[in-house]
Amino acid sequence: MVRPDRPERPTTIVVAGALTVLTGAANLLVGSVVLILLGVDVLPNRPGMSSTTLLTVGWGYLLLGAPTLAAGLGLLAGRAGSRAFVTVVMMLRIALACISFGLLDGWYAGSSIFGVAAALAVITLLWDSRANAYFHRAD
Repeated sequence: MVRPDRPERPTTIVVAGALTVLTGAANLLVGSVVLILLGVDVLPNRPGMSSTTLLTVGWGYLLLGAPTLAAGLGLLAGRAGSRAFVTVVMMLRIALACISFGLLDGWYAGSSIFGVAAALAVITLLWDSRANAYFHRAD
């Protein structure tokens, strides 16, 4: 439903919000699975991959997942400041994906690459001309 005091939200913002929610849920899932598998000692043993590294990466994803999910929901709800918050969270997501790729080598490469691509897509969608026009009219 369109409120009379707020312009209609462009599809790019809806897609960015949905992708942000999915990314947040994936972060929570990855972090939880890593911590659970680490707890029951079934993660693969690889040279140079310590339990501390896996624990750090698992907690990083878990701790980043919650604000990412909240940011996506805030963006979908049209909350003020949500675009900036989502952008910051996605930049943190890119940093965490790069760190995990560097720490965990090829074992985590696919997920890290997907995470960076998703974050870049969200940032691009949030700062395109339609999103800029929407946020400037909505202020």
